[in-house]
Amino acid sequence: MKKIITLFTCFFLVLGFTQTSSAESDTLKKLKKQGYATVAVANEPPYSDIKSDGYVTGAAPDVARAVLAVLGVPELKAEVIMYGAMIPALQARRVDMATSGLYIKPGRCESIIYSEPDLCGAEAFAVPVGNPNNLLTYEDIAANPALKMTTCAGCAEEKYALERGVSADQIIYFDAPPSGIKMLQQGRVDVFALSGLGTADLLNKTNDPNLELIMPVTGVPMGCAGAAFNKDDLEFRSEYNMALAMLKATGEFAAIIEPYGFSAEATASKSYLTQCPDGM
Repeated sequence: MKKIITLFTCFFLVLGFTQTSSAESDTLKKLKKQGYATVAVANEPPYSDIKSDGYVTGAAPDVARAVLAVLGVPELKAEVIMYGAMIPALQARRVDMATSGLYIKPGRCESIIYSEPDLCGAEAFAVPVGNPNNLLTYEDIAANPALKMTTCAGCAEEKYALERGVSADQIIYFDAPPSGIKMLQQGRVDVFALSGLGTADLLNKTNDPNLELIMPVTGVPMGCAGAAFNKDDLEFRSEYNMALAMLKATGEFAAIIEPYGFSAEATASKSYLTQCPDGM
């Protein structure tokens, strides 16, 4: 019975997408004509991962490629941009969209719009083995002004820290996650903060027995990311959402993200509108 319902769901999604695509947005028309979309990404595996030859993969770009292919855009041209610069890049239309674990946050929704969630995950700390400062929450960092943490400027973790009492002078920003781990190894900081899967992936690659993963960070909600767009691209976002829903209904979405460690079920339980009600 469940299989029959899924087949009917896919049928109506395809029907709705066909009807919508007959009156494509100007943005989608432009992308189809030029044959590619320029997409902002960061370098934070497993969300996004830049290979030695420059090819960008990871859960977020792979989902975006699949969605864009459904929309008739055959190529994704990735542009590596730090998280803090992604929103200005979207506003200035230097990129067509962003997809790299840019979490959906109400403050960000004042400047950009998002697709429905595509990746959700817990938060994590990396600390010296044994967790000598007993850091389980951002409040624990705030309670000791002598402690230093590292994260990236504009990341959700920066906001989590500041909202929970960590002072700005306790935060040292890294340019890329590996440099943040290097700070931790050198003793320049006491804790590294980033997404759970990203931190776990980085520690696995670093393979340093003197470092330890703390996950999940207590008191921080599960973060969800989505593809991000210029606020004027409501129609393009709607077309993207419909194609994303098709991939979720057919199981292709799960096949893309689950090898990277993400849960399609966790993503299905979240909605963009509950965090950023912009009348989509």
